[in-house]
Amino acid sequence: MKKNILAIIPARAGSKGIKNKNIIRIHGKPLISYTIKSAKKSRLITNLIGSTDSIKIKKIFEKYNVDVPFLRPKKLAADKSLIIETLFFCLKKMEKINKKKYEYIILLQPTAPNREKNEIDNCINKIIKKRADSLISLSLLDEPHPYKLKKYQKDLSIII
Repeated sequence: MKKNILAIIPARAGSKGIKNKNIIRIHGKPLISYTIKSAKKSRLITNLIGSTDSIKIKKIFEKYNVDVPFLRPKKLAADKSLIIETLFFCLKKMEKINKKKYEYIILLQPTAPNREKNEIDNCINKIIKKRADSLISLSLLDEPHPYKLKKYQKDLSIII
């Protein structure tokens, strides 16, 4: 049975560390284009959208044939905004627009462009097969920066 799967590529305008990081050119293409290319190879994604607060980024999404059916409100694109709130916002809007419910939402961060071939579909198949409610992909760091590492205790409090 085919599942309704919504994939969301978030790309806000106000990146602090690297200005315009989501659209910075790498090998002549904007960073988000690599995630778009991977998402478009999926045979399981029902709908793919870009989520942005920027007209400039919206135009880049559209250049790569990715729909941006609405702009993200500024309150969901601030430095302290939580991505989960953006996902819920997009889900509600897309269910209303498409008049259907989605069984799964996939967050495809543009800052992780090096996805393996079929990685997206393999993850989707895994979560469906295991009947899990979530899945996160991780990769090993060659040289972890000590200020970015956190250790969680059993009660899920963080030790820095």
